[in-house]
Amino acid sequence: MSQPGSRFVAARFLVVAQLSMVALYLVGAVVPYLLKFTFHGTDHCSQATGCQAPSDVFGGPLLVLLIPAMVITIVGPMTAVLFLLMSFTSLARQRREMSDALRRSLFAAAGLTLAFLVFTLLPPGRLLLNWVLD
Repeated sequence: MSQPGSRFVAARFLVVAQLSMVALYLVGAVVPYLLKFTFHGTDHCSQATGCQAPSDVFGGPLLVLLIPAMVITIVGPMTAVLFLLMSFTSLARQRREMSDALRRSLFAAAGLTLAFLVFTLLPPGRLLLNWVLD
């Protein structure tokens, strides 16, 4: 028979995956875009500079660090839908056996993932996606 805590390893991994995806998107795509363009009052396509891709803005080692965030920007919304379905399925099946802390963390991670998903569908999220795809 399995240990009581080991039954929920997948749920804990799901929480970590959701939080990692949202954090990577924020740190690797949103914050660099805000620092480079939005705080200067422009976007990545301006009359003076033309359209700038991430490789035009960030070079060398910093660009290599931003590659995982760019991948999350492109495939993140589809992954977020799968993560949400898995979270709610896990909560629906085993919420009575879960500890309160794990249940709260699943709800919090699902809420952040839902906010991420909604943001990617709004115009600012589309603008970030266009910048990454440039």
